[in-house]
Amino acid sequence: MQEKFDLALPGDFTIPRDNSRVQKNMNAIFSQGGEPYMTLVAALTEENKEKFGSPKFTGLHFEVKQFNPSLLSGRLRIKYNMELTFSCSGIINYLNNQHSYWNFKIDKALAVVRFVGDEYGDLRSTADEF
Repeated sequence: MQEKFDLALPGDFTIPRDNSRVQKNMNAIFSQGGEPYMTLVAALTEENKEKFGSPKFTGLHFEVKQFNPSLLSGRLRIKYNMELTFSCSGIINYLNNQHSYWNFKIDKALAVVRFVGDEYGDLRSTADEF
C-alpha cells in the first residue's frame, strides 16, 4: 500500500531554491489544525492501520532530506509521536520517535504539491516463497 495526496499551494507561495526554504514552506503548509495537517494525519492513520488501535499523533516535525530545485521535487521525513488507544481494554500504547518518508513534487502549473508516501504493509509476494 502507498498513501498519496495533493495540496493546493498558498497564494503567496514562492518557489523554494534550497532545503531551508522548503523546510519553512512545509512548516507553514502543515500548520496544526489546518486542512493540509488533517489530510496528513489521515494519511498517517492509514499508514499505521496495521498497528491497530485508534491513533493520536503529536509532535509532528518536518525534515527535508533532499530537494532538487530544477525538478521542484524532494524527499521529506516526518517525525512524530503516536498514542494508540485500544478502546476495549482501555490500554494506551505510547510510540515515540516514529517516522514516515514522503516524496513530493511541486507542480507550478496546477499550483499544487503532490505527496507520495513510501510503500508499507506486507510487501512480500507468494512468488518470494518459491
